[in-house]
Amino acid sequence: MKHLLAAALWLVAAVPAPALAQASVAAAGSRFDGDWLVTMTCPTNTEDSAARGYKRQFPAQVKEGVLTGEDGTQGAPGSLRIGGTIGADGSAVLAARGRTGNPEYAVDHPPSSSPYSFRIEARFEAGHGSGRRIEARVCAFAFDRK
Repeated sequence: MKHLLAAALWLVAAVPAPALAQASVAAAGSRFDGDWLVTMTCPTNTEDSAARGYKRQFPAQVKEGVLTGEDGTQGAPGSLRIGGTIGADGSAVLAARGRTGNPEYAVDHPPSSSPYSFRIEARFEAGHGSGRRIEARVCAFAFDRK
C-alpha cells in the first residue's frame, strides 16, 4: 500500500503544474464547448458622453474551454472580437477589442474606426451565460448555446 501511495504522489509531483492546470481547464471547459449566440445590449448612455444605445448579436465558439466570438471583419469599422477562458466553475473574464463604427454609439464619440477595448465579467452554465461590461459604459451580455 505504501508503494502505491508513493507512486501516486510521485506521479502528481512529476506532472508540471501548468499541464495540470491546462488539463483541468480543458476538462472543465469541455462542458461549455460548442456554438453559442452572443447578444450584447448597451442602453443609451445619459451620462456625460450621451452614447446612443444599441443591440448586436453574433456567433461565438467554445473549444476546450476557450470562447472566441467575432462580429464584423477584424480591423474594420464597427468590428468586435471577444475571447477568453471559461473556468471550471463557469466564471470568465473575457477580453473585447474592436474598432468603432458610427461615433454616435461610442463613448465620447471618437472618429469611426478608432480602436477600443474592454473586459467582460461573465458566468456560464450548461446552456446559458450572462455577463456585463466592466469599463466605460453599461452593457449586458447574454450567451445562449445553439
